[in-house]
Amino acid sequence: MSKLLFTALALLITLVSFGQDFVLTVKGDTVKGNVKLLSYDLVDRLQVNAGKKKTTYTAMQVRLASIKGNQFAPVKLDNSIRMMKVIRQGFLSLYGYRVAGQSAYDTKVLAKLGVNSIEVPNIGFKRFVGDLVADCPTVADKIKQGDFDRNNVDVMVDEYNACVSSMNAQRVAAATDTPATDLIEQMKTKVNASDLANKSEVNDLLNSIADKIRKEETVPSYMKEGLKGYIGTREDLKGEMEKLFSLIDK
Repeated sequence: MSKLLFTALALLITLVSFGQDFVLTVKGDTVKGNVKLLSYDLVDRLQVNAGKKKTTYTAMQVRLASIKGNQFAPVKLDNSIRMMKVIRQGFLSLYGYRVAGQSAYDTKVLAKLGVNSIEVPNIGFKRFVGDLVADCPTVADKIKQGDFDRNNVDVMVDEYNACVSSMNAQRVAAATDTPATDLIEQMKTKVNASDLANKSEVNDLLNSIADKIRKEETVPSYMKEGLKGYIGTREDLKGEMEKLFSLIDK
């Protein structure tokens, strides 16, 4: 078989594969089949039908699900863990939530890394969402002035994530590197070359950890736990993560 034909076939297989429903588990396994979302009490479940085999997962066992071209991710809201439709993902993510008794995922939820998720409010948008993005003054000011509201919250999320990325880049440029920050840069390169479904979230988290290190601040435990949640079961990244923690905890 020629190299060109082999490459074309590989590309075709990849495209067909991504057209199928699948579940990506927290262990890094990809399970393909017909995926159904099920709601039970406080923790949602997913059922994957592959031929005659049916497998059920809880939302705590899943990192991402793709159903008919839409992506769903587990999000903690109040005391429950729900599979929500992904609208935007980043340091600040926007999800669509299906309220009990409804069929559409049209209730919007904001989830900031390390902060409790909140339903986008009808009343008090300026106060609650403004507080959520207060670390980016330009976005917070636009909310205060009424430029951002419930109707364009997706645009606000995009601008906020761009703002955070820019601020992180400026801090990186102005700060002194350390063995830990050098390792983080290596990890980011490896993450970008991997098949992780949440690369942007992992890189945002690594940037935040690096920022804490450069400012000689304590890295919060929630950041470490968040990184463990994303790559703790990945054999190709686990070693670097453990080495990073050992450098941080010295």
